[in-house]
Amino acid sequence: MKKLSLFIIVVLLLASCTKKADRVFVNAKVYSISMDGTVTHAEAVAVADGKIVYVGDEAGAKKFVGKNTEVTDCNGNTLMPAFNDGHMHFSISVRRFGVVDLNFMPSLTDTPENVVKEIQRRVKEYADAHPDEPVIHGSGWNRAWFQGALQGPAYQFTRHDIDAVVADRPVVLDSYCGHVAMFNTKALELAGVLSADTPEPEAGVLRRDKDGIPDGYVQEPVLIGPLCAKIPDFDFTEQQKRDGMLVAQKMFLGKGYALVTDLMKTPGAYESLLAIAKDGSLKMRTSATFLIMDATREEDMQYAIDHRNDFNVGDMLTINTVKYFVDGMPATIAPLTPEYLKENNLPEDYVEPLLWDEQHLVESFKKAIEAGFNIHIHCMGDRAQKVAVDALIEAQKLDPEHKLRNIIAHNMLVDPADIIRMGENDIIANVQPLWMNDNEVNDPAMASVFGLEQQKRFYPFKSFVDAGVVCANGSDFSVNLPDPFAAIQIAMTRKNVATDKTWYELCKDVPAMNPAECVTLNDVVKALTINVAYQLHMEDVTGSIEVGKSAELIILDGDLENTPVGDICKLNVIETIIKGKTEYKAK
Repeated sequence: MKKLSLFIIVVLLLASCTKKADRVFVNAKVYSISMDGTVTHAEAVAVADGKIVYVGDEAGAKKFVGKNTEVTDCNGNTLMPAFNDGHMHFSISVRRFGVVDLNFMPSLTDTPENVVKEIQRRVKEYADAHPDEPVIHGSGWNRAWFQGALQGPAYQFTRHDIDAVVADRPVVLDSYCGHVAMFNTKALELAGVLSADTPEPEAGVLRRDKDGIPDGYVQEPVLIGPLCAKIPDFDFTEQQKRDGMLVAQKMFLGKGYALVTDLMKTPGAYESLLAIAKDGSLKMRTSATFLIMDATREEDMQYAIDHRNDFNVGDMLTINTVKYFVDGMPATIAPLTPEYLKENNLPEDYVEPLLWDEQHLVESFKKAIEAGFNIHIHCMGDRAQKVAVDALIEAQKLDPEHKLRNIIAHNMLVDPADIIRMGENDIIANVQPLWMNDNEVNDPAMASVFGLEQQKRFYPFKSFVDAGVVCANGSDFSVNLPDPFAAIQIAMTRKNVATDKTWYELCKDVPAMNPAECVTLNDVVKALTINVAYQLHMEDVTGSIEVGKSAELIILDGDLENTPVGDICKLNVIETIIKGKTEYKAK
């Protein structure tokens, strides 16, 4: 009897010594997916010192509640891991928020001429409001507006359209995708390419008028960047860069993001990113990358090796990856459509070029792996994808245990055989669900360029899942603004969503784009959470609700798993918690 009483006393003492939580979440629909696919459902979660210490029922959570514990009633709503973004451009947020905003969406019944008038209006309005800015920057226009997406014939948008409203200052307008820019005449002059004698670039496209003089249309960052660098005072100030990132961060936190991957190191951008990490303004864990281009591959790789630790700030800012553009515009195996080729005076067998020599690519991948860098690759077309997979398989022989996490992003058009090879060789697919409704109605320009049959194969997702490929989400901000619930719904339906007001009424009855590639809720949530953490070697730290992991959590305003698929896009985040601390709360 005495022994039994002693045992009871010990149990009670141990129970009373349970470390009390800083926060306990109750009345929750806990929904989380681990790396092995296990789905966790629970009622309550306890957090202490920024880490999850309990996942289970409410009765079990009570022992973690002390006098100083903050108890949050989730009101029967979903409590899930915060979202993660495996491909975006955080460090250049100023290009979205500190420039002429050309991210408007014209009606499909509009004409290219009217779109030009709207661009001109916005450029002039911005220039008049900023008379002291030496360079006028803009972003958001879409080349498809001038290539058949709107009513009437194609229109050659050129520098002369911009000169009509601003001719005395350089103007550079980035397209929404970042792969095309429009320079006005002053900008071309300062960049040193306003002449018919300007040689053809080694990479990228410098479009010309009938006299051979560049007409302002410049394609691919590999060419756009060096030209912009020649324009005096082209760069943004450090304060502008910081302000742009903080505006973007506020938006991402409001959408429930806790971990992001920056894929665009530009001069000075990472110094500004480093500054906000050091002063504590950076709230989202950020994984950054170094860019390697073919023409400067040796010096780019050496810079990455020499500076790999220069931008590390604890676990909030790290660099362990190098990025490659194997193509820019999609480099396909099949030629583009005859109509497009004829309209643009291109040869019958024309395809978009690769941005890398294939042997150089293999050599550079091997150097990256030898240096311990993950490899992150931009690929849109099936030719680029095949070249990238070939090169990775060869280079990964130096990493037989696949300790590094190599990624191919975008994956617009992929040969089924390459999907299988990616699964067999542990190559991650970074996917953009927001693009998976890209049908012939809401983007007829894609069909006009690549052909309807090709377009119907765009953006495989289920095929990747079935082949055992780890799929990680990327918003590709600022190409898209983050919208994780729309991404979930589109991935499950391959159709437009009701929150996309411009297109929904037009497209709501359009058949799903490639419906065989629809995935399950678990598939896409896994891509939005734990799989991005895996891509960044952080799956043991964050990305799921498991005891011992960092407390990156979001509370929704509904029950995700029981919301009709057609209404998922209407859900919202009401609280974002990072390391146990609330970083966003809906008002």
